[in-house]
Amino acid sequence: MTHPSPYPRPDPSPGRPYASRAVNGCLDVVLGLLLVFLEALICGVAALQLALSRADPGGPAPTGPPTTDWTPVLVFGGITAAACLFAVVLIRADWPWAGAIQVLAALVLCVVTLRAGHEDYGRPQPVPAPASSYDPGRTGHQCLSGGDSRECRDSGG
Repeated sequence: MTHPSPYPRPDPSPGRPYASRAVNGCLDVVLGLLLVFLEALICGVAALQLALSRADPGGPAPTGPPTTDWTPVLVFGGITAAACLFAVVLIRADWPWAGAIQVLAALVLCVVTLRAGHEDYGRPQPVPAPASSYDPGRTGHQCLSGGDSRECRDSGG
């Protein structure tokens, strides 16, 4: 005994858009490659801007090792999140090849994001300045009376 499906199958009538799977398949791949090209262009512009912002010839010379800069991770992470969102939307909109291409592009962008973060995190970090001990009289003890350093030196204790 066969039960009817609760999900009716679409009618493959010729009046429906995207009725020809061969044309849709070709457009599917072209759309996926076009989106990857646009994402690569955006990543290239972002990488160029980040590189130019780090090389500031007119700025003051750095005094020590630079701190960790999370800007590349955030920029490439945002582009990766957008590629993932495009992949989900395309797959749900019945564009499987374009969605699969976007999944692959998102994986590559994820690797680029992780490498950018790891490269920046691997730089030597600035060493914190040593904490100075409070010894105004340089006698080996602190002056707790609230007086100046001469008073503490003269107190003998």
